[in-house]
Amino acid sequence: MLFSCDKENPGMEVIDIQIDIFVEDANGNNLLTGGYSNAINPDSIKLIYLIDGNTHTVYNPLSDCPSGVCYITDSGSERVGIAPNSDKEEEYPITYIDWGNGDTDTLKCHFVRKDNGTSSSLVCDKVWFNDLPMFPDNAITEFGRAFKIVK
Repeated sequence: MLFSCDKENPGMEVIDIQIDIFVEDANGNNLLTGGYSNAINPDSIKLIYLIDGNTHTVYNPLSDCPSGVCYITDSGSERVGIAPNSDKEEEYPITYIDWGNGDTDTLKCHFVRKDNGTSSSLVCDKVWFNDLPMFPDNAITEFGRAFKIVK
């Protein structure tokens, strides 16, 4: 979570939107760890936001994860953390995940937004992957907003 405030307007901002995705093959092998013919290189993954009918490839050089994708290397639980499109003009913002191997999937999210003037929050409360409900329906609860996909 992110908290911020300034001296003129003391307040708090909470942003909780990251989605963790475990990527496995049909045999349960983690495709993000390499060593498999269909392994996915986390550095090749790109996010593309759909905003006002136009696509925008994510790149923020000031971010810890400029492409909006962070490779999480917890031993035995390797996964990618995704920063989904949270455009406030869309009820269900769309993020395309380009896996870097010619394969693209669609992530759709719903957000709860609150702003009372002194504090604000943005929380992702529902996630669909290729129109299948994944969070909270099929979440890996011990990892928060996380789910597994099979490639």
